[in-house]
Amino acid sequence: MKKLIIAGSSKLQERAAYWRGYFEGRGYEIIDYPVPVSEEGDYAENLTDIYVSFYQNLDRTDVFFLMNEDKNDIGGYVGPSAFAELAYVVTGNLNRGKKVEINILQMPSSDQACYEEMKFWLDQNWIKIYDRPTRKKATIPVSPKAEEIDESDADDLELNEVDTPLPSAKAVEAPVALPIPNPTSFLSRSNEKTINIMTCKKRCLKSLSPSVREYLSIISPEFPTWLLKYIAAPEIQRLSGVSMTSMDYNGLYNFQNFNSVFAHSIGVALIVWRFTHDKKQTLAGLFHDIASPAFKHCIDVMNGDGERMESIEERTGEIIRNSRTIMRQLKKDGILAGEVADYHLYPIADNDAPGLAADRLEYTLSNGLFLYDIWTLDQVKRFSDNLTILKNENDIDEIGFSDATLCKEFILASIPLFSQYSNDKSRATLQFIADIIHSMIVKEYLTVDDLYVMNEREVIDWILSCGDKTISGAFREFQRATSVYSSSTIKKDRYCVTAKFKIRYTVPLAATEDDNGNPSSERITNLYTTVDRAIRKYLDAKPAKYIGFDFEFTPYSE
Repeated sequence: MKKLIIAGSSKLQERAAYWRGYFEGRGYEIIDYPVPVSEEGDYAENLTDIYVSFYQNLDRTDVFFLMNEDKNDIGGYVGPSAFAELAYVVTGNLNRGKKVEINILQMPSSDQACYEEMKFWLDQNWIKIYDRPTRKKATIPVSPKAEEIDESDADDLELNEVDTPLPSAKAVEAPVALPIPNPTSFLSRSNEKTINIMTCKKRCLKSLSPSVREYLSIISPEFPTWLLKYIAAPEIQRLSGVSMTSMDYNGLYNFQNFNSVFAHSIGVALIVWRFTHDKKQTLAGLFHDIASPAFKHCIDVMNGDGERMESIEERTGEIIRNSRTIMRQLKKDGILAGEVADYHLYPIADNDAPGLAADRLEYTLSNGLFLYDIWTLDQVKRFSDNLTILKNENDIDEIGFSDATLCKEFILASIPLFSQYSNDKSRATLQFIADIIHSMIVKEYLTVDDLYVMNEREVIDWILSCGDKTISGAFREFQRATSVYSSSTIKKDRYCVTAKFKIRYTVPLAATEDDNGNPSSERITNLYTTVDRAIRKYLDAKPAKYIGFDFEFTPYSE
């Protein structure tokens, strides 16, 4: 994966966020980009830290992109700092043997001091104007030829396959004090061939960054080779351009990473495989979000399903059955589409809240790690290594923790993450995007089917270039937003709405013993009053009745 650095004005935060997501969605690892100088502490010291870090990253990047957007009525604005960074990379290529690919967004206007210099560099082919891929009609379906190319990605697996050695009997023995029912179902390794995800170079995994690969190797040390043929399907590959949260496109959050539904789906599949070694259940986990359109749960909100967020799942079976790649491989494996089209059938993959299952576990771990900085990779490993299968109140298998103390640590750290999914920022953002998409559909600029062809960055481009100033203007204001309005009273002449969203949380099981010393389990809230109080406080919190942004927008209605 090529490393890319974005240079440009730190005042254009919404554009920096756009370009960061744009290149991440095309397989680049973004190692630095313009950020505002912190107002806390000494300004000079903070600015110096930014300079030092940025120039260090200039020395290790593969691609340099100058985001010289129009600014203050100046075309292709290049500030002094941005020009210095550009010059540093150019001279590095000339004098220090560097081979950095240098792109600028556009030529600066001729009245800027840097114009003649940059024109000379361009004439010498030292820099290039970024050639953005041509936009395609959104409703053009994936051609059979393209599908065949994607599928062939997994046909030749021998280079990355390794035979998994069977562990010794001692290696699978469970500690005596831990209640581990049927330990071979999740502690032993299967006889299936596996890949090393850290070194695997198959195209179907190319969008996974090294940090995501390392994370996946932790939540499931075994990655079965057979799974690659399904991951290579275009319907799964498409998910690399779909965000888990849809919170990536304005200034409310400054996420350092993009957590895709593609990575999440693989993570869920690997967790299910780890605990079951069952192909059908694993595939149900892989396919559970295959019907996610661009802006995932925003479309549930648009459909009036904000409190359950399940409406988009209706297409799951249809998408699987219409996929030639998936259906061909299912036939080879002797599996019916109906056996993998509903992950709710399998309690390790999914169960009713507040139980812990692969889906809920994975997005708690990955969102907390990559987006909200709730925990470190070492913490994820500690949690993952402690997971086991326990029997819940209904005598059904459920993922839980062997150590109650670690379970307590996990849930107390998770509560702030749960609140992120339904706080004022999240509700305002998802509702606004839902209203924008609905308006685009009402005006026939877009169809729901388009959302299954275009990735989110392409949809944003479509919105901004739709020609309707009401829609495009509101979305530009949204991209600039750094705060939301929230109150018990409605605010006139502004985008102000009310919205109820799904409350996400989990109360995991922890291993215990009954009065006779036999293995048992309890909800962590029954073991620690501090956890019980924290969960109740979270559930009892009352959100603001009205939320919105400080600009005017009235969605179109049919």
